[in-house]
Amino acid sequence: MFTEKDTIQIQSKGLTKEDIEKQIAFFKKGFPYIKLVAPATPGNGLNTYTESEINELVRYFEDHRNNYSIIKFVPASGAASRMFKHLFEFREKFTDTKPDPAEIEQNKSYNDVHQFFKNLKLFAFYDELKAILENKGYSIDNLLNSGDHHIILDYLLSEKGLNYANLPKGLLAFHSYEQNSRLGVEEHLVESAVYATDSQNKSYLHLTVSPEHIEKFKEAISNRQKIYEELFNVTIYINYSQQKPSTDIIAVDLDNKPFRLENGNLLFRPGGHGALIENLNDLDAEIVF
Repeated sequence: MFTEKDTIQIQSKGLTKEDIEKQIAFFKKGFPYIKLVAPATPGNGLNTYTESEINELVRYFEDHRNNYSIIKFVPASGAASRMFKHLFEFREKFTDTKPDPAEIEQNKSYNDVHQFFKNLKLFAFYDELKAILENKGYSIDNLLNSGDHHIILDYLLSEKGLNYANLPKGLLAFHSYEQNSRLGVEEHLVESAVYATDSQNKSYLHLTVSPEHIEKFKEAISNRQKIYEELFNVTIYINYSQQKPSTDIIAVDLDNKPFRLENGNLLFRPGGHGALIENLNDLDAEIVF
């Protein structure tokens, strides 16, 4: 099944041909269902606490946190494309035509799109999107009123504008505040300053980031880090890691044969978030959030 070139590619990921054959066997046979014993309920796998007990635990942490090394761990490699699934479907169907409002009301996924445009001004990215459209000679209000939603989506999702469809979730404007909006990764800077800080006012943050996005993360953080260091009187230390190639999964076609790219190389896909347990295990800290 595998050529000498395949073997070299497989070994470069820290895998063996036997590993790949095992993965393919799972595709063919399916994955066994997990045998559930019982649901986790209070008293049977779950601990519950009263308000006073919660407050006491919080006090205990605050009183003793300086005795421990603490780090905040954030899986930040997730792409944002799935967030815009219904917008993509809508954009693809109505490339050159405007939708019938009645059709939007009847189709649930289009109704989600209707809600999206109805509440567009509430999103944290609205002001930036509006400015980009104005720079290109468009009025976002006019586009909304005329039903030219495809133009708005082009500048939201594609490289024409914000390019949100090709960014990781951490680099999207997520939350609006009175004075500004914050990227997802900015909120992690804030959180690390609030609860992952030691006695020397040093905060530690670890991000797992896809190789193609790491420079974008570094740029976004470098533009904002000082703001939160001054706001919370801390120094934030940030490091990065990538999901290990040895956790990649072979891609197969409909016949469960290895899928190949045009150049003949095997196609691999990153494993799920469970693969990041190895990155977590590599951290040197006593408390990891």
